[in-house]
Amino acid sequence: MFNVVIVRYGEIGTKSRQTRRWFENILMNNIREALVSEEVEFKKVEAKHGRVLVKTNRAEEAVEVLKRVFGIVSLSPAMEIDAEMEKINRMALKLFRRKKRELRLEKPRFRVTARRITKEFPLKSPEIQAKVGEYILENEESEVNLHEYDIEVGVELMEGKAYIFVDKVKAWGGLPIGTQGKVVALLSGGIDSPVAAFLMMKRGVEVIPVHIYMGEKTLEKVRKIWNQLRKYGYGGKGELIVVKPKERERILQKLKELKKENYTCVFCKFMMVRHADRIAKDFGAKGIVMGDSLGQVASQTLENMYIVSRASDLPIYRPLIGMDKEEIVKIAKEIGTFELSTLPDDEIPFIPRHPVIRGSWEEFRKLYKAVFGEEPKNRAC
Repeated sequence: MFNVVIVRYGEIGTKSRQTRRWFENILMNNIREALVSEEVEFKKVEAKHGRVLVKTNRAEEAVEVLKRVFGIVSLSPAMEIDAEMEKINRMALKLFRRKKRELRLEKPRFRVTARRITKEFPLKSPEIQAKVGEYILENEESEVNLHEYDIEVGVELMEGKAYIFVDKVKAWGGLPIGTQGKVVALLSGGIDSPVAAFLMMKRGVEVIPVHIYMGEKTLEKVRKIWNQLRKYGYGGKGELIVVKPKERERILQKLKELKKENYTCVFCKFMMVRHADRIAKDFGAKGIVMGDSLGQVASQTLENMYIVSRASDLPIYRPLIGMDKEEIVKIAKEIGTFELSTLPDDEIPFIPRHPVIRGSWEEFRKLYKAVFGEEPKNRAC
């Protein structure tokens, strides 16, 4: 039925002309990658006057894929026709009838929204709206209502063509992946870390996922989570990196001897960041992403996050820092990671009964030296 998808972006349009062209090119590459990877055939992807047009006879399938491509604010499956008033009227009526049947409404309320993106068409936007609205009223049981409508008929005109549509599908917005560099994201298998990775991807960052091995069951779960996140990752090339830490037993044994098991969680997270730091530098990444939400668990107090942050001289990004659990769960459900995050995983036998809530950097330094025989290298040293 449709032969084109109108792709609208938001923030990209606020950039300077040169920067906008660069962003558009990356967005178009990500669109092509998404369609190819999902096997949706298309003829052409081109940028025109603040829009991206995807020429395809599988427009509705394309919309389902492209609403997951970051940088896109909304999409419309549309018909591209010659910009002649008679053709516009007939196509608008055809799409109106199709939508009316889909909604199963006897007398739908509607409005027409027209926009001349380029100005060569002789009629102005309000005149086009009036003519299309009048044509629909003459040929179909309906009524005009500009504020409370069931159907909105959209007409966009540019370069001698008219684009007619009746749906505007909301997408995630953000920035195209590949415009903001790379980060390493620690994925634990819980609810929070996938949401943190997702939010960084939404801002145009390519994510390199790293999992610190806890057992096969948890690893399998993390693989499923990353496969789900990759559905939003067009433009990124990150493959899951699994690290099997060698120092864990040594740390646990020494903390037990020192009767300082309460520092176990802080030590584990410190060492996780150490591993992430090494991988980030290997890949030229510009930071480390963690799923911390302030005060949610013992290791996420300001004091303990301060200690953990000193494991790397790279920035540590915590996009969930000000969110509560309900907000995080809502996003996890929307992006399809919540159910995966709640799958069973390996039990962690070394979690202390009473973890330290407000750890001291000075005490941590002493414990680190007792375990490794040297001071921790950190930002301040």
